Amino acid sequence: MFARAALAQGCALQFPVQSNTDSVHLLRAADIAEMSLGLTAPHANSGCVIARGPHVVGEGFFYGQGFKSAELQAVERAGEHAQGGTAYLNLEPADWLGDDSAISSLIQAGVSRVVVGIRHPFEHLQGRGITALRHAGLNVDVAGEDLVDSRGNIAVALKSCRVVNAPLLYKAAYKIPFSLLKYAMTLDGKIAASSGHAAWVSGELSRARVFRTRAQSDAVIVGGNTVRRDNPSLTTRNEEGHQPVRIVMSRGLDLPEKANLWDVSKTPTIVMTQEGSSKEFQKMLTARGVEVVEFEFLTPRRVMEYCYTRGFLQIIWECGGLLSAPAISSGVIHKVLAFIAPKIVGGVLAPTPVGELGMVQMTQALNLSEVEFEKVGPDMLVSGYLQPLPDLPFDHTYSGQTKGHLTFA
Repeated sequence: MFARAALAQGCALQFPVQSNTDSVHLLRAADIAEMSLGLTAPHANSGCVIARGPHVVGEGFFYGQGFKSAELQAVERAGEHAQGGTAYLNLEPADWLGDDSAISSLIQAGVSRVVVGIRHPFEHLQGRGITALRHAGLNVDVAGEDLVDSRGNIAVALKSCRVVNAPLLYKAAYKIPFSLLKYAMTLDGKIAASSGHAAWVSGELSRARVFRTRAQSDAVIVGGNTVRRDNPSLTTRNEEGHQPVRIVMSRGLDLPEKANLWDVSKTPTIVMTQEGSSKEFQKMLTARGVEVVEFEFLTPRRVMEYCYTRGFLQIIWECGGLLSAPAISSGVIHKVLAFIAPKIVGGVLAPTPVGELGMVQMTQALNLSEVEFEKVGPDMLVSGYLQPLPDLPFDHTYSGQTKGHLTFA
């Protein structure tokens, strides 16, 4: 999980000394908040741990729209033991659309102290929950501001809190969903043989990891080539779990009439296309329950802006090189997940994961940051950020920092 990965990786930031108990409980809050991934859009991934010293007496995480807040669940599980305890939250609590239970439950339970990982990245919510708690007489410490330590434990916990809500941070900073580009390639950089055959490049464990990432995402995007070549289903293979919306980008709608994606009995499919493209094909899709969205000019940037209006937080792109290249060039891809299989297939015309980017010198190459390597069965997973985690859009009342700007090296 993100929190455990961050703890293993460590962090370079150093702060003056404080108890390690706070960092342990804050890491736990971030860890359980990860269970919310894919379920909470457009809300945050939130976890709450209530403890008395080193002992946890209650915890909870937000399941999604219509469910109890993480704070209320933790209070209910702690019962009378919440009185005088400390609540650890990976994210500042918020009064969302009239539901103030995240804040009021802590106050009414008699919690004496609250430790917050990060302030809410949305400017209209930022600082309000902390202020409400402090006005009620609770002692509130914010990681990296009030709560610091020289050994870096709080910094590690703070990093975990940021990572678990990376989708929210990117959405607040860039006004588009957090986007992951995933692909599997051979050791010589091919995603399929020269014939187009691509089943299977990676191993079973890698594919299981992809299914889990889909389950943590709100939508998965492919292009027309992937539909024609692979006829994917793009599900999680978990009948009972969350299924992402499937999105197909195709300007000309040169798509097969029969495809697994046109079966919307388990999860919706949206076909995004150019205005006026193949009206008859659009009618056929609509009759099958597929949603069709037309754009004046179909681009990755425009699609991401539209997904932002739909409330999506995290998108996974599983497209080929013809679509991944413009998505990268337009700056909408934030993180890359590359599964590398110990295979060599060769072929001058065999497709690669990223198409033409217009670069002619190696010095123009895009560098990933915070790169991690993980062995997944026989494969190697290399992951890293194309766009670094944004800084919080700090409120001027407590910091002079401002929100990060989109950079593209």
